[in-house]
This record gives sequence, C-alpha cells and structure tokens, in this order.
Amino acid sequence: MKFKNLKLGASAIALATVLTACGGENAQQAKEDAKDAANNTEAAVTEEVDKTKENVEEKIDDLKTGIEEKEFAISLDDAVAKFKEAFDDDSIEISSVELDEDDGKYTYDIEGFKENKEYEASIDAESGEVLAQEEENDHDNDDSDDDVAIDFEKIISPKEAMEKALENNKGYVKSYEIDHNDDGKLVYEIDVEDGDDVELDAETGDIIHK
Repeated sequence: MKFKNLKLGASAIALATVLTACGGENAQQAKEDAKDAANNTEAAVTEEVDKTKENVEEKIDDLKTGIEEKEFAISLDDAVAKFKEAFDDDSIEISSVELDEDDGKYTYDIEGFKENKEYEASIDAESGEVLAQEEENDHDNDDSDDDVAIDFEKIISPKEAMEKALENNKGYVKSYEIDHNDDGKLVYEIDVEDGDDVELDAETGDIIHK
C-alpha cells in the first residue's frame, strides 16, 4: 500500500512538472504575444503621428505659398459668370471682386449693382459653389458716390497684377481686390504677406503706392 502511494505521489509530481512546464511555456508565449502587440501598437501610433506631422507641415507650406502660385479651377471670369447666374441676371454690373482665403478655403467675394439694387455673393474658387448671396435695395442710390462698373476687358489679369506687385518686393500674395480707390481710379489692391502691400492701376499696371 505504501509503494502504491509512492507511485501515485510520483505520478502526481510528474504531472505537476508537466503542467508547470506547459504553464511556463504558455506564460512565455503570452509574454511574447503581449510584447509583439505593444510593438505593433507603438509602430501604428508612430506612423499616425508621422502622417499627422506631414499633413500639418504641408498645410503650413501651402499657407506660405501665395495665390500667385496657385491655379484655381474657377477663374475670375468664371466667378463673375457664376455670380450673375446666381441672381439669374446677366445685366448686373460688377463693382468689386476680392479673392481671399478663409480657414483654408479660397473664395471670390463679389459685389454688383443694377438700378436701385445691390448684390453680393461668395463663390468657392475650386468648386464654383455659391456659398452665400444677398440682394437688397440701394438706399444710397442718390448719392454722388455711386458704384462704378468694372470693365473687365480693359484691366490687366490678376496674374499680371500680382507679378507686378511682387517685383522688387518680398513675401507672397495673400489676397487681391479689384475696386475703385478714394480718387475714383480702378485699382488692384494686393495684400502681400511678409512684404509691402501694393496698390496699382488696374488698367495700366502702374504701381500707385506700396
């Protein structure tokens, strides 16, 4: 009986040894799996951080690039045409146009008039979508300082105006506006970032002042 108990005890010890060995192997495998998972997670996080960093750097570089370097899907002429389409009236005269950026989106802000009404609209420079529009009566129509129409056939192109504005000037163009100044002259007002803003004659391209 004693020997039987010894045999059973030996078997139990052997089984315990096997289970311990298996348990050790499982623990080691679990440890390795956890380590691999941690490494994979770290690699995924690092990759995501790198992508985010690249996107931020691209946006910063894009903001440092002036509109003189950009080619928009919607040209100035396209924007004017879409402005008139928005109000379903091709006879509206255009009094001012501004191309500017707001929160990464470039838009044409256009103002026009006809008889006793004034019109305003914002048009996406890439999609051509009319983002906002407004029509109202011109209560100041009797004033001597009435709106004056832009003759687009007589003015130089925005590209040429920006190139002239950057001659002997540092920086890049943030925005431009075509409008009449206080003297009644039709001008390009060029907003130059990190440089001197420029006002130039919209017809001749001559610089009026920086």
